[in-house]
Amino acid sequence: MFQTGQRVVCIDDQFDPWVFDLFKALPKKNSVYTVRAMRPGKSNPQFGLTKDAGLVVAAADYDILLLLEELNNPDDPYSTIKQELGFRADRFAPLQEDLEEQEEYELVGFGQEMKSWDPTK
Repeated sequence: MFQTGQRVVCIDDQFDPWVFDLFKALPKKNSVYTVRAMRPGKSNPQFGLTKDAGLVVAAADYDILLLLEELNNPDDPYSTIKQELGFRADRFAPLQEDLEEQEEYELVGFGQEMKSWDPTK
């Protein structure tokens, strides 16, 4: 999965029409973002009406949602908990450059911190 500070690339920017009414900022496909936070949350809501013709979330899926450094959105108006609207984690993939840099660091950095490996001996 992802971790805070990790760079990710958006692989899915197809949103249902209602999303444009709730979110101020949406990710764009092939754009790079930084994970600000991750949390459980609701996605794919099924809306219903109250007796007073008010909109309510009747059902939803539960997913891991990402908050991104580059995008800020309002709180979810349909949640009893004040929390920012987030994006499903499956809309993103780890940035390949970051994965390669991490692998390189792991290879180059092996043994250096412990001072136990000396290639001259």
